Amino acid sequence: MKAAATPDLVRCAVGAAANAQDLLGDAELLAAAGRRPRAYALAALAVEEAGKAASVAALAMMPVSLRAQAPAGRLLEWHQLKLISGMLIAAVPPGTRTRTMAAQFTAMAPERVAEILDNAQTLGQDQDRLKQRGLYVDIDRSGQVRLPSEVTVADVAAQLRQARRAVSSASVLLDPRTPAFLANPPAEAIELWRALVSALADTGYGRTPRAAAGVWVEAVRRLRERLS
Repeated sequence: MKAAATPDLVRCAVGAAANAQDLLGDAELLAAAGRRPRAYALAALAVEEAGKAASVAALAMMPVSLRAQAPAGRLLEWHQLKLISGMLIAAVPPGTRTRTMAAQFTAMAPERVAEILDNAQTLGQDQDRLKQRGLYVDIDRSGQVRLPSEVTVADVAAQLRQARRAVSSASVLLDPRTPAFLANPPAEAIELWRALVSALADTGYGRTPRAAAGVWVEAVRRLRERLS
């Protein structure tokens, strides 16, 4: 992926944003039909796809030298990181660009950033668990049988709200001006992704929501240091 040309990465990011919209639309239809478990699973996938759209857009904005260093596998295939990233962009007002996202991180009090990421970590754990429950019958560690039918109306409603916010934020990539923006991003956007690549390179190989949130905590810390 990181060896792809910038125009191809832009098309991939735009395609992922559009697919996130489609996944959300399918989840809405299933929820309206009373198909709660699959509606929940697709809504969670919509959040992940929104996070993937942001990650691919990040690769597109990186200078080639930085892109070559990026751990693209973890950036694009780590489901919990994509889930956390999707929830993180859901915290950014819809319609803003990555520049605003970077600027907001530097303007926020550290306690507020920590609160957002702590909430994302908790939600990520719940969503990852319920996404699987929405698709599969299983036996948990306590020996209880878990069924898709146990996903509640409240679970679905909360996940749909989260997915709508994430998809709305990712939809900025569908703006016709996006290719030009990604090809010539502002300096603070590049610094945000540089900090994320650095944090990913230094983290371990855990694949939990806690580890994913930790990557972002470290990335925001490094971004502040670079821009201070």
